Amino acid sequence: MKLTKSYREILCVFTSLFISPQNLIPTHNKSDTCHHTKRILSHFIVFLIISFSPFMISLAQQSGAIKNEPNKPVDLTAIGLQIGQQVPDISISNIHNYKSTSARVSDFRGKLLILDFWATWCSPCVAMIPKMDSLQKEFGDKVQFLSVTYQKESEVLPFLEKFEKQQGRHFSLPNIIADTVLHKLFPHVYLPHYIWIDGNGIVKAITEYKDINAENISKALNAQVTLAEKKDTRIPYDSNKPLLVNGNGGDGSNLIYHSVFTGYINGLSPSYAFSSAGQPGPGKITARNLTMLQLFRLAYGGNDNYFGLNKLILETKDSSLLKSKAIGAAYLQWLSQNNAFNYELITPDFLNQQIFKIMQDELSKLFPGYTASVENRKIKCLVLKRTSKADKLKSRGGKVVNNITGLNCRMQNSYLGVLVVRLNVLFMQNSPYPIVDGTGYKGPADLDIDANLSNVRDVNRELAKYDLQLVVDDYKTDVLVVKDRAATLPEL
Repeated sequence: MKLTKSYREILCVFTSLFISPQNLIPTHNKSDTCHHTKRILSHFIVFLIISFSPFMISLAQQSGAIKNEPNKPVDLTAIGLQIGQQVPDISISNIHNYKSTSARVSDFRGKLLILDFWATWCSPCVAMIPKMDSLQKEFGDKVQFLSVTYQKESEVLPFLEKFEKQQGRHFSLPNIIADTVLHKLFPHVYLPHYIWIDGNGIVKAITEYKDINAENISKALNAQVTLAEKKDTRIPYDSNKPLLVNGNGGDGSNLIYHSVFTGYINGLSPSYAFSSAGQPGPGKITARNLTMLQLFRLAYGGNDNYFGLNKLILETKDSSLLKSKAIGAAYLQWLSQNNAFNYELITPDFLNQQIFKIMQDELSKLFPGYTASVENRKIKCLVLKRTSKADKLKSRGGKVVNNITGLNCRMQNSYLGVLVVRLNVLFMQNSPYPIVDGTGYKGPADLDIDANLSNVRDVNRELAKYDLQLVVDDYKTDVLVVKDRAATLPEL
């Protein structure tokens, strides 16, 4: 699907969705590519993507609420408190859904304290809320879950209220909001992130979401549990400088043309960023720890198209060499086994318009066993269709509003394509079918729906108010096709 400039602006917020398996999502970092959306139009359009489940990779790069000066390299070589160390008796403030608004770590002595670092935009984190609430009720005073987020009250409280309404139940978990103290004690990259602290205030485990279950909690209460440690640190990296020159690329001030290709680099979050082709100045594409398929998706998607996994067709004899079904730490291990690469291309301004074509040509040489191309094919899609000729979408005008979250959609004087892009890139990126706009509706629209935008049935219930439906149907659309390269026979 071709995207207008306004649609491209939408995508810059969702970097983690393209590159990561759904199970790894990096925490928010003001100093990395996703930080300043205000600067994106004049500088970089940043995409963060992912197609996997709970443990998450997103493309932002900082742990929680540790604030850094914009454009300053993040120093996370300080690893924070480790397993076996005593947690200082610090004061914790801004606690919601608790008997008081503040507490000290010592207030939880005698209990197993589990810190849950989360964010509203992290779908695996949100999926854990009901499970943790049930575990809290099951173990009572023996255990205390404390959810911790760097986000503000204005983001968290309305989200939780909406979530409880949709779930039809109240969750009793205390929430520490706008935290800075605990994030500094336990720096991390990926969400969700769990810290287990025993009744004496000793860090006993640092884990992924999969370890949060009744069996492990029971063993921990009896001091009989040994859990795999979630390794969650990163080397410092300044994304505004060329990769691998003078340790980070130097200052790049004298570069005219620059292309770098390396294998997996431990400590770099999988992510990518690129300058918008056609804007003044040099062009730049940076891809960190991406697979071959993700590099192809970036190169052929370019400035205007988005090729999700549901618009990727493999015509290869052995697809296991190209992708993995592993999740979490196992997926990172697979990436490190010659399955992920780092690529950076910087071009002078007169080559800016050709930057993605240059990348395509280079990938053809770097991966000689495969070819990639964009083809228009009829495939199964989730097609947005009108169910009547009545125009219930016509905008009343006014300023353009695109307030779209995982739980609702408020659009004013905007276009249906905006919603389609959001569903493809963020909320339904795991759908087996790409979402396409088959309404033929060209004018601006007003749309106001309350639904879980990851659930087709829930979305359709609300779309019915506007005589719209998402329907599985055959539809012609651009897809990215990756094939084995045919062997060239020697001349006789």
